[in-house]
Amino acid sequence: MGRLRCFLLASSICAAHGASAEPDLALLRKPGSYVLLLDADKRPIAGNYWLSEGLKVSTRSRNPGSYPEPLVYSDQDFPPGRVANMYLFLNGKETVTPDIRAVPVGETATVTRRFEPMGQLAGKAEARSLTYRLTTVAVISEAMAGAKLLSRIYEIAPVDPANKEMDWGRRVYIETLDLDISREQAARVVDIETGKAGSTGDFEGIYASRVLAGDDYATCMAEKRAGKEYQDAVRREHETNDAWMAKEYLATGVPWWEQDDAAVRMEALLNVTGLCLPGAAK
Repeated sequence: MGRLRCFLLASSICAAHGASAEPDLALLRKPGSYVLLLDADKRPIAGNYWLSEGLKVSTRSRNPGSYPEPLVYSDQDFPPGRVANMYLFLNGKETVTPDIRAVPVGETATVTRRFEPMGQLAGKAEARSLTYRLTTVAVISEAMAGAKLLSRIYEIAPVDPANKEMDWGRRVYIETLDLDISREQAARVVDIETGKAGSTGDFEGIYASRVLAGDDYATCMAEKRAGKEYQDAVRREHETNDAWMAKEYLATGVPWWEQDDAAVRMEALLNVTGLCLPGAAK
């Protein structure tokens, strides 16, 4: 990945050394499949899990040893058109103008990003807009872990220097994987992994177990995932929340947890943090 390394000046996505099995890119955007970006210790940096071709959940790692960020539902990363998360009280439609994928290399565009609440939040939370500048630095096709990746390197900067609403600076959007990461995250990536998970909660458990590898949480999750009770919970979530989100959410803007029988619907969600809080394994 020499060209990408030059553009990112040591904050790059590097070809894997001693990489694991080549990722199966045929799984990308297939329901039940996930992709992870891994660091040198094989711990995830960022990942996607697809509920349908047009809807996924994504997460990112925080500081080493910390539980990953909450799963966020979206249609895509760059830019997202829909975003939702129950615990963050987030559900809405995003509109970005002009088309940021069409900004030519070396040129800068003034971009307006507008968020409009949907579902139960419509009329209760205010729509908001943010204007910033985006520069396309490069569009590069490179090989990594045996996979050919198309990546867009870009920079975002505030119109108002005092604005702290976004993580400004250079970023990398890996279009092939539909993952948008910061320059610092890109510097740590050495490998890609693809696989299958049974539900959104199961994916969260897999991701968190890898982030907290060696901790009590990972041991507990390995034991839980092997049990019938866990597998039944995965199946229930897959058949309820995941099926609804995959079929209805993009069409209606109403997520699973906003239905009238919310208490019943909440019971269908697989709470992996409740199963294995760090330090709770016996």
